[in-house]
Amino acid sequence: MPAIPYVTAAEFEAHPTYLALGNLRQDNSDPAAQTAALTNILLMASAWADSECNQPLGAHLVTRSQRARVDQEGSLQLVANHFPVLAVASVAYGTRPNALVDVPDLSGVWTEQNRLVKVPLGLPRSTSGPGYYVRWTFVAGRVATQVNDAADQAASALTVTDPTGILPGESYRLWEPGVEETVIVADDFAPPTPSTAPDPVTVPLASPTRYAHSPGFSFAGMTPDVRLAITSYGASLLMRPDTAAEDEFPDNNASSTRSKDSRPTGLGLVKEARCILMSETVVS
Repeated sequence: MPAIPYVTAAEFEAHPTYLALGNLRQDNSDPAAQTAALTNILLMASAWADSECNQPLGAHLVTRSQRARVDQEGSLQLVANHFPVLAVASVAYGTRPNALVDVPDLSGVWTEQNRLVKVPLGLPRSTSGPGYYVRWTFVAGRVATQVNDAADQAASALTVTDPTGILPGESYRLWEPGVEETVIVADDFAPPTPSTAPDPVTVPLASPTRYAHSPGFSFAGMTPDVRLAITSYGASLLMRPDTAAEDEFPDNNASSTRSKDSRPTGLGLVKEARCILMSETVVS
């Protein structure tokens, strides 16, 4: 399960789902308890999206052992099992699995179609045999972190809880309701070494923020469509059948909200979310 939901509770509440969110825990009227319950639902929705795509959608570290062949340019050809590949952290190769040699310089690594990686080594082209044994570590997925510290308007940098996958020169979206904006990371940002337990990192920006920002909101490279899929599935988990007490027009046979809605049980929302995620799994 993701450490944080890809869509926060406050961001979900700002989406026009028209769902009642104040009674998710009937045993505890504390607003903080309601927010915690909604956060759990969104964690489940985020995990469901990961499962539908057979990989974590948020940026994450992957280590893979595989066989690789050498192309006509002398480059090792590696195929990632998770995508898109954002960065390659390490590569070791050899003719035997217990005698691998680390590649010291990865500056020339080339990525195609989000998952095909070429490591230029000047090796003789593979014409027969199994090629080389390779163990490599890479960052895959899309940035899905949160602002860690409050930032004033016109801030030149933002501190994020997890820098995994953040790259210099790339654009990311701040999804804080009412002050959403896109920021571009400065070209001189040096991403830290990827880690399975990252610490907060301050990310310099190419230009100052337009608004002040609060901690706990999404700093994301995830596409709006994927966020919509997670929101839709989260809404489906919260939908409950209408009752007579909830019917705005009790003399009618059904609530006007759902009398013509093909999604009375939330299955339409699940189908919609699944269709969006299917397009996300296609490599372009």
